[in-house]
Amino acid sequence: MADEKTPRRGGRARVGTLLKTRDGRWQAQVTLADGSRKRLKPFPKGTSEAMARERAAYHAELAAKINPKKPTTTTTRELPDTPMGRWVKAWLDDRTARGYSGVRDNGSHYLLHIAPAIGEKHVRAWTRDDMRKLSAALDAKVQGKELAWKSAVNVWTTAGKMASDAAASKLDTIKCRDDNPAAGVRGPDRGDEVGEQCLYPSEFLKFVTCEEVPLKWRQLVALAIYLYPRDAELRALHCRDLDVEHRSTKITKALSKRTGEVKATKGRRNRTPTMEANIVPLVEALIEGRDPAELLVPWMVSEMARGLRRYLKRAGVDRHELHHRTPTTRPIRWHDLRATGITWMAVRGDDPLKIQHRAGHTDFTTTQRYIRLAEARREGFGEVFPVLPAALLTRRTHTPNARASVTTRSDSEQLRAPQDSKPSTPEPEATLTPGQEADEAQMLGQDLSKSATLSPRALPDESRAIAPDPVEQALSEALLRASRAEQWDAVQALTAELRARRADRAGVVSLEAERARRGKP
Repeated sequence: MADEKTPRRGGRARVGTLLKTRDGRWQAQVTLADGSRKRLKPFPKGTSEAMARERAAYHAELAAKINPKKPTTTTTRELPDTPMGRWVKAWLDDRTARGYSGVRDNGSHYLLHIAPAIGEKHVRAWTRDDMRKLSAALDAKVQGKELAWKSAVNVWTTAGKMASDAAASKLDTIKCRDDNPAAGVRGPDRGDEVGEQCLYPSEFLKFVTCEEVPLKWRQLVALAIYLYPRDAELRALHCRDLDVEHRSTKITKALSKRTGEVKATKGRRNRTPTMEANIVPLVEALIEGRDPAELLVPWMVSEMARGLRRYLKRAGVDRHELHHRTPTTRPIRWHDLRATGITWMAVRGDDPLKIQHRAGHTDFTTTQRYIRLAEARREGFGEVFPVLPAALLTRRTHTPNARASVTTRSDSEQLRAPQDSKPSTPEPEATLTPGQEADEAQMLGQDLSKSATLSPRALPDESRAIAPDPVEQALSEALLRASRAEQWDAVQALTAELRARRADRAGVVSLEAERARRGKP
């Protein structure tokens, strides 16, 4: 058992206690705000000790800010042994067997909101008046600040699905009526939509060209925008899922950051979107020489949003709405990078149905939100999906388990390594600043502290980059200087020139050149 006590008071950061289960998995124990201690669910098998400590520290800090919930009664924790309780259990078991991921939420919706409004009446006896009563009760909870309007809509969706399955299920244990009592009944009122954030191309270039931001963070942000996967889909991508030759990405699964389990994509829709041309060099650099079965980005941590906002500020991307909450906006989240890529496609004028397919939207109204946003922002937006700087096309060997070869300091210091602390034994081929090394070590769960002694096996392979020709190198350097000076007109011109030159080297013939060759206007 690796024990690192969590203090109740004092200046030292809370890091929790790390335990080991009988089957060899790591388990965190944290201290709640009232001083009591709680053991969390064991981490998935294969979680390294360093990653487990990072997660334990995150949950320890979170637990210190949250007041413990009041003990719940048996009726709110378990389904009652009544005809309706047994029907709900059969319904939940059927949804679990069919692979739905929100079954736990469905059960909570019934126990906490549906049953109190309708009563223990069996679903076969539900009426339209019962559904109207539920809708009114949810509105009252929203108005009383007991429930968010989106949560009320989710509860209503659960009730509607229960009524629908009771009328149309293929299982005799669930089908118990011929009509759907929720059909035609108006659900709870919807509130104001909180807008998603979107980075402008100039802000993206400012971020990826900032040498004060760790290389892996810049690469991750580029992948999240140019491939536009969901967070769980990006975590589940293997090297073999990216076909550089045919410029395609196979998105068929998702990886839960909470349980570590592989599951179906949201909406269960597999897709193979075409890669943006300017992400191909980075993808090629990341997968070259690696095992096709290896995860593309195994170093992603559980909480990405806070790191993203921190590094955006470090790069000087400090637009107010990206970092502050307002009644209609919220600070940028990791998911907003996917929204950025989809918005860029809409700004470029891509076909709406193609956008829907690439994004994996099951409902076209979701795609329309991005199209409307693009229409409002298109003027002066900038050139989308710009050429990536050459400094980004560097691959470093991913060694998440190199910790075994490292003699480290205490784990609490490792987790809270000062961002500007300088390691006394730097990696020989590293091109990062000391602050970047500390940040990257924190992401990888490795220790590069002053007391670390690295064996040759623990050192990453020599960094390598895709070397452009001298003209491309000069253009890239000029692009970097222009970006630092915030000369965005020059950035746009240099980006277009660099894109054209790379396309020419790759043998890609532009439509204009082909028309000129054929003598067509």
